[in-house]
Amino acid sequence: MNYNDRVKITFERKVPSYLGEDTLEEQELLLSCGKTGISSEEQIGIFGKYNKSAFKLYIQGIHRGFSKIEYEGVERSVYLTKWHRNSTVVILT
Repeated sequence: MNYNDRVKITFERKVPSYLGEDTLEEQELLLSCGKTGISSEEQIGIFGKYNKSAFKLYIQGIHRGFSKIEYEGVERSVYLTKWHRNSTVVILT
């Protein structure tokens, strides 16, 4: 797998405040990743329909607890996170 792209992941922490909870950004990491598409069978199994804008990112290393992900300058929504061998697999829409 070629890890020739870069992705920025952000870790956040919730703290109690006067009117509920506030979120504090703790750490931003710029990590290497590889982009692949999602097969038709995976699209039906995961989304229940065809979603052409969805793709997989293989981020090098095991990362848990991140709240935001930015790929190619656009903040993407994380649909599913898996861990495979020594990489974190994120399905983005």
